[in-house]
Amino acid sequence: MSAVLFGGTVPPLHAKTGDFLETDPYARARLEEAEEVLGAGILPRFARTSESYSREARQAYLVTCAALADRIRSEEGDARLCTAASIGHLPALHYVGALSFADMMRMGEAVAASEEVWNAADHGRVSHFVYRVGRDRLEELRARVESEGGWAEVAGHFSDTIHLLNVSAEHLPLLEREVRAGGGVSVLTFPQAEHSPSNAGLRDRTAEGTAAFRFRDAGVPFVRGSDGVLVDSAEDLRDTLLQDCVTPVDFPLVVGRLRELGVRRVHVIGPGNLFERLTRDHFDVTVLAPDGRARGLTTAGAGPARVGGRSAASPERSRT
Repeated sequence: MSAVLFGGTVPPLHAKTGDFLETDPYARARLEEAEEVLGAGILPRFARTSESYSREARQAYLVTCAALADRIRSEEGDARLCTAASIGHLPALHYVGALSFADMMRMGEAVAASEEVWNAADHGRVSHFVYRVGRDRLEELRARVESEGGWAEVAGHFSDTIHLLNVSAEHLPLLEREVRAGGGVSVLTFPQAEHSPSNAGLRDRTAEGTAAFRFRDAGVPFVRGSDGVLVDSAEDLRDTLLQDCVTPVDFPLVVGRLRELGVRRVHVIGPGNLFERLTRDHFDVTVLAPDGRARGLTTAGAGPARVGGRSAASPERSRT
């Protein structure tokens, strides 16, 4: 059984995906459709942006993911299951049939508008990725920050040693020092808390801004990233999208759930390679990415990079 995964990595900049969007036949078709829906050209503004989460980068990300999904669907048909992380929820909702492509693009604009208003305020919290840190160490890190009058919480588990923490901004240097002192690696910081109950205001704003969009029941069941529950009703899919910003992620739980459901092959769709790394020890993984040339991968013609054929681990090895 196969599943598709839309990773939630940072949307690409033009240098890595511009050629794909201009030359790949699936991308060209989706780009034309998106520009008609939005009433504006995407590529010229995308080429000028320098911010990974700008509206133009988000638009390009959605088009890219939809085009890559079109390609794998045309070659192999629908996957049996779908899952996603963060910004990957929007193309996933289109893939499973809950949103039309036009509504996915319009909803992307509505979500971006809500986040821009929310992020314009200084909430005094940031999120920070750490690596080579065991789960048993996370409570110690949180307690250490709180002992200095700060605030910290776990925002996500991505493997047994890769985690996302939310922390009060002024205590980020302390967290980084403590991570390094224990042999861990501080990787990346985002300027707002992610997947946190403290984002309830953002959830409510997004709910208001997207209330007019019509969701449909899914044709492909969706595995929720917070608890591994299968959801397929229109109401549950809408709620999954809205709750993502306030609910911690547990990707190892999702991996385990996919294997319990019989998944042995996963198509990782979208830019970046974080989720390739997180899945390749557990499944036969095919990666469809627009930025193959930048990553030194082999590409066929004008199509996307495709990496596949990695043998799945045994069920005993794959539990995380």
